[in-house]
Amino acid sequence: MNADARKRASALMIRLADGDRSAFDQVYATLWPVLTSFCAKMLSGTDAEDATQQALLKVFSRASTFDRGGDALTWAITIAAWEVRTIQKQMARSRTTFVEGHDAADPAESPEARISREQLVTVARHVLGTLSESDQQTLVATFNQQSPASVPGATFRKRRERALARLKEAWRRIYGN
Repeated sequence: MNADARKRASALMIRLADGDRSAFDQVYATLWPVLTSFCAKMLSGTDAEDATQQALLKVFSRASTFDRGGDALTWAITIAAWEVRTIQKQMARSRTTFVEGHDAADPAESPEARISREQLVTVARHVLGTLSESDQQTLVATFNQQSPASVPGATFRKRRERALARLKEAWRRIYGN
């Protein structure tokens, strides 16, 4: 974004901060592509879109606090950076060992298939991270084709059934059908 565009963005943000709601669409049109590009460099797919949307929501909800002497683009990117950081922390917390060691790229796999697989793994990690620790351990054991020695077979099968049901429900809640 060149210097004139930055000045226009700041002027629009000042108008919005002063209560001029007619500037809303122009601010959105100005910031959306910049924040989308910024978030896409740090996150992939839907996570980048989520971070962009959350950042814009915060920009608009905090418009009245905008420092009229500041740069609107810097302010908005700072907010987006915090949103990216938040999502990255959530992703780090939701990672489990069930996928590690299974990420090895197949030399015969096409680049499109590899990207698709990596996106699916990221999404699966995110959804798995929303489950309880017990459900995560049950699903990891299932994925690794293990059954805990301390749990009778029938009990483990019932736990697996319930954990899978909760995983499916979490998937539907987050990503739809």
